[in-house]
Parts: sequence; structure tokens; C-alpha cells
Amino acid sequence: MSDETKKLVEAALFIAGRPLSVEDIASACSSGNPGSIRQYLEELREEYLSRGTGIVVEEVSDGYRMTLEAGVERQILHLAPEKEISSAALKTLALIAHQQPVKQSDVVRIRGNRAYRYIKELREQDFIETKKHGRTLILSTTPRFSEYFNITDMGEVKEI
Repeated sequence: MSDETKKLVEAALFIAGRPLSVEDIASACSSGNPGSIRQYLEELREEYLSRGTGIVVEEVSDGYRMTLEAGVERQILHLAPEKEISSAALKTLALIAHQQPVKQSDVVRIRGNRAYRYIKELREQDFIETKKHGRTLILSTTPRFSEYFNITDMGEVKEI
């Protein structure tokens, strides 16, 4: 595989921000075939591990992605640009904002089991806060929610 193709594979993983299939990477590298792309991905994974950069290339169910080692991520996550809120997480946030304070179990009953993942995502982005309530949590929005969506009165949320 050429050095140019290697650069393209690494750049594709870097820029994507999501897992890429071997086929996606191969199509971006016009001269790359899936077999050679897989080989380079393994070499790239080993290179990052051996250098101890804090960056890892890992294989996930959807393909390959470039991410940070767990210990490093916590220390520098605040430097990253804001992540977009997924459509499903946004729907979950709308439900929480409209019915707050609301039990997590009620949100899960309405939105399904994946709501746990969306609630975690929303907590990590500081859009919601949780308080223990028996075996469940009580969910409500944070000031960051109001700032992000430019809401001055929570009554606006119920009207929308």
C-alpha cells in the first residue's frame, strides 16, 4: 500500500468522528482494496499502542474508529468542540424538559430501553441532572439546557 493511501486511511478515521467500515475507507482511497485496508488498520492500531499517544484505533461492530484512551479522555474532554445531540437523544431531552421533574423509569417506558443510553449522553453533555429517588432517578434540565436552546422561561417549553 502506498504512503498516500496510508495517509488517507488515517485521515479518514481522524475526520469521521464515527466508526467507518473497511469498505467506506477503501472507497475513499481509490487505490485501496479491503484486504490491504484491513492490514493497514492493524498496523495503525499497533503503532498508536506502541507510541503511547493516548489515541487508539479500535475495531467496533460498525467498523473501525479512532478514539482516546479512557484515562486520557476524562482529562481533556472539555477541550473538544460540542458534540451534536443525536435525534433520539433530542427527543428524549424534549420529553424530560416537557414533563420535568420526571422519573427515569417513565422516560424509559415511553422511549424504550435505549433511553438509558440517551439519558447518559445528556448527563455527560450537562443538559440534564439526576437525583436518586428509590430505585429510579428523577430527571430535570440544567441551566446549560436553557442557555443552549436560548430559553428564558421554562413555560416556553410546555407551549412548544
